[in-house]
Amino acid sequence: MSKALRTVGMIAGVVALTFALPGVGTAVGVSASTASTVTAVATAVSAAASVGSQLLVKKPGMQGSVNQVSIGANQPIPYGMGRCFYAGSQLHDVGYGGKVGKTRNPYLSKAFVWSGGGPIDGIESFQMDWQTVPFSGTSALGYYNSWLYAHHQLGQRPEPVALTGPWGAMPDWGAAYKLSGMAASMISFRFDRKNKVWANGIPAFGIIGRFARVYDPRSDSTYPGGEGTHRFDDEDTFTFDRNVALNAITYARGRFAIDPATGAQTMRVNGCGFPFDDFDWPQWVAFANTCEANGWNCDGHVYDGPGISTWDNLKRICAAGAAVPVISGGLLSVRFQSPKVALDTITVEDFADGERVAPGTRTYKDRINTIVPKYRSEANKWEYVQSKAIRIQSYVDIDAGEEKEEELLCELVTDKDQAAQLGGYELFARRELTGVSYPLKPRLWYARLGEAYHLTDPETGLDHLLVVAAISKDIATATVTLTFESETTAKHALALAMTGTAPPPPTLIPPGEADGDAWAGGETFDSSVVTFDTTTFTFDEA
Repeated sequence: MSKALRTVGMIAGVVALTFALPGVGTAVGVSASTASTVTAVATAVSAAASVGSQLLVKKPGMQGSVNQVSIGANQPIPYGMGRCFYAGSQLHDVGYGGKVGKTRNPYLSKAFVWSGGGPIDGIESFQMDWQTVPFSGTSALGYYNSWLYAHHQLGQRPEPVALTGPWGAMPDWGAAYKLSGMAASMISFRFDRKNKVWANGIPAFGIIGRFARVYDPRSDSTYPGGEGTHRFDDEDTFTFDRNVALNAITYARGRFAIDPATGAQTMRVNGCGFPFDDFDWPQWVAFANTCEANGWNCDGHVYDGPGISTWDNLKRICAAGAAVPVISGGLLSVRFQSPKVALDTITVEDFADGERVAPGTRTYKDRINTIVPKYRSEANKWEYVQSKAIRIQSYVDIDAGEEKEEELLCELVTDKDQAAQLGGYELFARRELTGVSYPLKPRLWYARLGEAYHLTDPETGLDHLLVVAAISKDIATATVTLTFESETTAKHALALAMTGTAPPPPTLIPPGEADGDAWAGGETFDSSVVTFDTTTFTFDEA
């Protein structure tokens, strides 16, 4: 539906612009009055389509699983960010070795890709059955010694040599399989004839990695106010950082392979491919500073391949910082949650001809009062788990005591407090006024998405701080229609004060003790709720 509205908006905009061009109306035999009417209609349709598209667009759904292996010869390329676990994308699996003693083909090697966009910062640990396995070189120590081997690469561009197993050449693999730019490993297993080491098969395994190195304009001395050696066009100058905004910037830029013949970064492997001049840098730098101040990190994977939207991936990344990417003034910009200051005051003298819309409240369905953040927990084998529900009691009272609850998936978040804060912002956002639309005179022509203004209108009763959410311009009448959302300054301190509670990791305890805890009224996680009182600004345990 939102795609259809965008299409309608584009067509209407083209019609309006066509009739507004000098001499076009005369050339096709259309009178000035007819052209004016068509332009007005097209402008109205375009504005409605723009607002409708924003209101109906859906958040991208959950993508893949970091703790389950994906297998295929032509599968999407994973792109890791921050610090997290990944079970890998398997590219090769072969048994070999001929006959060794009484065993035929006793060796098994598997090639895995952990992330594109290499070189990554490092592989923190290799885990087998969720326990870290120590290594000396490529050979495992302890329980798996002489049975398990791992040869890792971080993804140099180009890689000097291909990954190998410990037992020489293997079928369908050779020196040309370098996987340049890919963090990858060759994991090799030796068959146990006594059936002790691998008695239950090969356990689940994977790595905890520190993944993408990112570009930070604040560390680039060629950027105004920047200081450091980072350079936008040179990935070798990037450094590791979990900051949401910096990972979003780097993914939007794209990650490129190097042409061995020329040394140029030519082929995009991951990301969107926006050039430097297409970024709204002041907004992105402000977003990076906000994420740093809030301690908001991006930890997890997105995937690139045929049929997968890189724009949706960019939205997934920005969502970890309560933000959304937008195109504003022809540039890639970002709208994010932070305290706003009004750039100007809009009064009746700025109103142009046309209908002014000021909804008094959101629909009853949209106004939730309880939210359950869901994030990826390291203590729970990196599965998605629910934190405590966050309830704003004053909202429940407004809703006549009815609890209206939704779950919020924080897809690239591994910190319970960050998930709780994102949940708090979502709760407050669902109560802000939206769809406030005003046609304005040319003085506001250059307003941009995300900017804040104070608007006063005695007729509708509006006297609020508002943020620009959509823009529609009519060249023929020199009118700009701004659509706003209200901005409540007090929400920021409240949302950032919220903390989450992690569920206990699964443990094996005697049944009698578990039964005793249950009958003794021990805490059950699903029903525990953090209640937030916006009047006293304090937390109460419900």
